[in-house]
Amino acid sequence: MIGFEYPAHPHQRRHGPAGYKDYGSFRDWLRDEFMFRCVYCLHREQWYSRSGTFHIDHFVPVSADPQGALQYTNLLYACTTCNEAKADILGLPDPCSVPFQECIEIEAAGRATAKNVVGQRLCDVLRLNSAANLAFRSRMIRILEALLRSGEVALYQELMGFPAELPDLRTKRIPRNDKPEGAAKCYFALRERGELPATY
Repeated sequence: MIGFEYPAHPHQRRHGPAGYKDYGSFRDWLRDEFMFRCVYCLHREQWYSRSGTFHIDHFVPVSADPQGALQYTNLLYACTTCNEAKADILGLPDPCSVPFQECIEIEAAGRATAKNVVGQRLCDVLRLNSAANLAFRSRMIRILEALLRSGEVALYQELMGFPAELPDLRTKRIPRNDKPEGAAKCYFALRERGELPATY
């Protein structure tokens, strides 16, 4: 469904920052890593005007594994709603190991439909079909479809494109970078080279 297509393959991490003393320092890396959207519900930064709408999620909660607090491979980018719903719950699928498209799909009316028990757990834990989530998703789908039908390309691209503010990861000072080649392919660099797609 337009705007809500889950990835067909597990996410392959492009970046490898390490050595920060607080997990908040990973934010720009994670924003770029997960394309400025929530890994769970696919809500995009472009759809919100407030700061603080997106959080850094510890996939394995710190309460269960304190060592994972500052491990980049344990960090995900999630909206506030999904992050708070997930809380310290264990047992959700890792988007870096499981293709979410095999687990869940969004119907035309906006309802999240589970394809298997893993998808059902995602729906239940994250409350993807709560009244508020369903209303927002349905509204966004109808808006995007209306923009396409009416030929409002510029506004459609604004909603489905990248944020105006993109972090230039090449300028980040980090103690260690296990994947230095990733910074050269950050979305800021792609925009600079004229290679950034209008929508994604």
